[in-house]
Amino acid sequence: MSRAESYITKVLFQNRIYKYDGQQFEDFFVAIMSKCNNKFQAVKPYGNIGDRKNDGFDKTAGIYFQVFSPEDITKTKTKNDAINKLENDFIKLYAYWNKICPIKEFYFVINDKYKGIPSPIIEKCIEIGNRKEYKHLSLNIFSAKDLEKQFDSLDVLQIQDIIGYIPDEELEIIKYDALNETVQFLINIEVDNGAIDVLSVPNFDDKIMFNGLSDQVKIYLTNGSYQEGTLTQYFNENPGLDKILQEKFHSLYLNSKEEISGDLENASDARFFSILEESCYKPTVPIQSCVFVLMAHYFASCDIFEEPLEERSDSA
Repeated sequence: MSRAESYITKVLFQNRIYKYDGQQFEDFFVAIMSKCNNKFQAVKPYGNIGDRKNDGFDKTAGIYFQVFSPEDITKTKTKNDAINKLENDFIKLYAYWNKICPIKEFYFVINDKYKGIPSPIIEKCIEIGNRKEYKHLSLNIFSAKDLEKQFDSLDVLQIQDIIGYIPDEELEIIKYDALNETVQFLINIEVDNGAIDVLSVPNFDDKIMFNGLSDQVKIYLTNGSYQEGTLTQYFNENPGLDKILQEKFHSLYLNSKEEISGDLENASDARFFSILEESCYKPTVPIQSCVFVLMAHYFASCDIFEEPLEERSDSA
């Protein structure tokens, strides 16, 4: 895997950490752990007894996992919920599963979205582990960074099974049938329409630099812009579509800003790939090429990403 592919893979992984909550994150966790360890066994809930608080385990090593994936681990109520879940679920898991397969290690998996684990949760984990009846085993917190380490240990094919196709730098010439499929998908997705300001069309490179986008994203946008003529012809043949898609992409950008905080690592690139994935109804080369061309079009007109401040002051 090239350096560029490794970087894109990292961003795509982190986007799932930022966006996944609840069952979606648990499924993501299970998919990764199943590939990291062929002895890992996911436990599916059964009837009214559920999974007995065991989301997955390696019976040969006595290692158990319980997953908790809230929207925001920093909220006081969420921290309290995590503490209660850690204690109650572990006690119930131990009471049932330890008789079947002795527990040696227990991991409370938290999707902290790279915000860090609040100290009260760590303290509770240590306190439970120090109790007489549990001193013989190891209790640990398993964060998003820990899951990323597991993901990084996978080979290329395993990574692609989880993340999907990594786009090539050289885009295909867009085809009308693929463009039609992409446009129909975008028209039908439900997003809240945000207000669109009347903006100028800034210098392409200045806008990339202003938004802190990487050279890799610049390549995608630049290559996408080379097919602007084909897209213009398509819009001329389908009056009204340009305006509809403008609103869709602007809303997708606003959604990405809500999901991915600006103070996170590579936030702008993460938002870029978030829009890409939300816009592709299937991750094929022809569809992704169409989306890149559309994103380059709406990037140039400032419907996605921010207009450089200098351009705004000049047009005022």
